Amino acid sequence: MKKDLHRNSKPWSYPTIAEMPGELVGVYAFWYRRSGRCVYVGMASDQPIRDRLRQHWNGSHNETLRLWIQGYGPYLDICYTQVERVRIKTLERRLIRLWNPEANVQHRR
Repeated sequence: MKKDLHRNSKPWSYPTIAEMPGELVGVYAFWYRRSGRCVYVGMASDQPIRDRLRQHWNGSHNETLRLWIQGYGPYLDICYTQVERVRIKTLERRLIRLWNPEANVQHRR
């Protein structure tokens, strides 16, 4: 699965977000390029991934992710994959368990 997401790996930037397909729904992940560590896994099922990433760009609701973006934005990559809507939540949870991203604190219970 990591390979599938990394196939679409691009530097975290506003032009990268703007170039994404407009109707793509699925799962996305932020990776810290210097260590190869996953920082955050998210999903977009009710809106396109591009719109969800724009929300993160303008100030993520997740404080830990917001701090990562502010402090390490130039060293972050964004990866995404299209997923059928009915499978998105399951895949997001699976990847969070697998990669244990620091900014997914709400899923560590």
